[in-house]
Amino acid sequence: MFLFGAAAIGIIALHLATNGTLGFHTDELYYLDAGGHPALGYVDFPPVVPLLARLETGLLGVSPWALRVLPSLLGGFLVVLSGLYVRRLGGSLRLQGIALLSAIAAPFLLGTNWVFQTVTFDQVTWMVALYWFLCLVIDRRPKYWIYLGITLGIGLEVKYTIVGLIVGVAIAVLLTPSLRVDLRTRYPWLAAAISLLIWTPNLIWQVVEGFPSLTYIANHGGGGGGPVTYLIQFGVYFFFLIPLWLAGMVSLFRGRLRAIGIACAVPLVLFLFFGKSYYAAGTIPIAVAQGLMAISRIQRPRLRSGLQIAVVTATVLEFATFFFLVVPVTPPDRIHATRLDTINEVFADSVGWNDIANQVTTIYDDLPASERSSTVIISAYYGVPGALEVYEKPSDRPTAISPQLSDWYWLPDHLTAADALMIDYQPSDVAWMCTSPTLIGHLTVPYGVAGLEQGASVTFCQLKAPIPEIWAKLRNFS
Repeated sequence: MFLFGAAAIGIIALHLATNGTLGFHTDELYYLDAGGHPALGYVDFPPVVPLLARLETGLLGVSPWALRVLPSLLGGFLVVLSGLYVRRLGGSLRLQGIALLSAIAAPFLLGTNWVFQTVTFDQVTWMVALYWFLCLVIDRRPKYWIYLGITLGIGLEVKYTIVGLIVGVAIAVLLTPSLRVDLRTRYPWLAAAISLLIWTPNLIWQVVEGFPSLTYIANHGGGGGGPVTYLIQFGVYFFFLIPLWLAGMVSLFRGRLRAIGIACAVPLVLFLFFGKSYYAAGTIPIAVAQGLMAISRIQRPRLRSGLQIAVVTATVLEFATFFFLVVPVTPPDRIHATRLDTINEVFADSVGWNDIANQVTTIYDDLPASERSSTVIISAYYGVPGALEVYEKPSDRPTAISPQLSDWYWLPDHLTAADALMIDYQPSDVAWMCTSPTLIGHLTVPYGVAGLEQGASVTFCQLKAPIPEIWAKLRNFS
């Protein structure tokens, strides 16, 4: 246990030491804003993560570092779980240590668990679910069906991408005779009922609102860049350990753990065409664990030791190669100079939101008093309203709204405005709703960082109709 504890403490300490280097990320502002509007569902994610954001900042205060404490702790848990896979497979302490080391160095874990996003919580539910599925395949105890059902149900309240894993598990059960037999018992069906029961509140919200998440998914379908981009990203971020992962996948399909291999392969293939490369990253650690087990079964001691040394070497190289690219150790004023803003979009969108909020407020305050009293801020993207909510005092904060995703639902009651400052809209974009729209400025992200709002246009608009009448046409669920 000392080895597991040291690994967890090490990665948690690393995250806690670096989490405050950059400011809030765009999506973090969105989750904070969503947490301030409690609901059973949101357009692009279920309710658990925004509620956790509200709970965490309520306890620790509103700051980037405080918000990122929970992802940091979960990052340590995921490293431990990677080692537990090997232990569950019967691997030696040495192999468990190598698995822990590979998880510490993995860019898809190291680069996501410093920032508060749905990705971290999604990885937790994927990896825990796969652990229970592994236990089920090995031990066949009915309780593991229940644990699996609970975990998948929680996963449906965290991020919808876990549907890919659910499909994978379902296909694995149908194609595996020893598991298919269990369908004649009550336990798989009880597990499915538990999952559905946990998901029911969000499902009811979807039905009532007309399934907005399906609209979002349809609009978002091409967001991953296609199969070629998927494979390139997967190969780049997992370059050094691809042979080990391949060995693990082959070993899974060739042995008694074929069901695990199917459960891992199905979402990888699904998201190849309908998602992003990191969506199924939660399947990688269990394949790596099986790859280590495959090496341990090599009969020639010298070859076996040599391959284990090669894995450790590859892990160290992976950590050294990606550390500065995925861990926020570079200060904001060096992000652009080191080109990290073009390499890591998360870095780029975690700089300057306090400046953006101040600029928007200044532009608003510079309006004539007669116009200012009747002007609302409409931002094409959710970052600006979130930034104003966090960085501006309530007494100084202008009313800011956005028609993007869940922000569209948060139009204040009885909002009256004759004019609008349109952020990220060109005059030609809003001519249908504005009388003589005029470009009055641009926003600037500090240090030249290529963030989302770098150069964003600010257009002054005299509204042709009340905002509630035009709001439906502005809606952007993508």
